Formats: sequence, structure tokens, C-alpha cells
Amino acid sequence: MSNWPDWLLEALRQRFYQLELASEQQTSCSSEDKNLFTKMDQFKINQTEDIQHLLTEWEEAIGYQLSQDKQSIYMEGVKDGIRLILPVIHSTVTR
Repeated sequence: MSNWPDWLLEALRQRFYQLELASEQQTSCSSEDKNLFTKMDQFKINQTEDIQHLLTEWEEAIGYQLSQDKQSIYMEGVKDGIRLILPVIHSTVTR
């Protein structure tokens, strides 16, 4: 994708962020997820301040990595879509 214009890459990136935000807002936490978050919070409270800080950094790093993974999957889907539509566009232009 390095030969694609920067504006297109930025537009795709922004669309990814919009979709990710909408997905997060629509997703409601299950009781299992809420229970897990509650247990994690309880665990963190019972730790020293240094350990709490490390756990928070770890959570942020995991969240960032998941976001990068989602973005990569999204971009692969966009590339697949472009590969499918380009022959159609090309065939209608050459007619």
C-alpha cells in the first residue's frame, strides 16, 4: 500500500477509527466481562502502587496492540475490496 496516496491512507485510517468507536459504543459488556473487570480492579487495588502502575501500563499496551490488529484486519478488507472492484471499474472504462 506504499504507492497509495497519503490522503487515501488517512481517509481509511479515519474510517477505521470511526467504525471502531461505533463498535465499542454498541457493544455491551456481558456479565462475564463485567465480572472479569471487577476482579481485575479488586486485584489491582490490593497491589502496591508500583504494581498498579505496571498493570495499567500492561492494559494500555494490550489495548493498543488489539487496536493495531483490528486496523490491520480492516485494511486487508479494504485491499480485498479494491482488488474485487478494480476489474469491474476497468472493464466499464474500457468499453
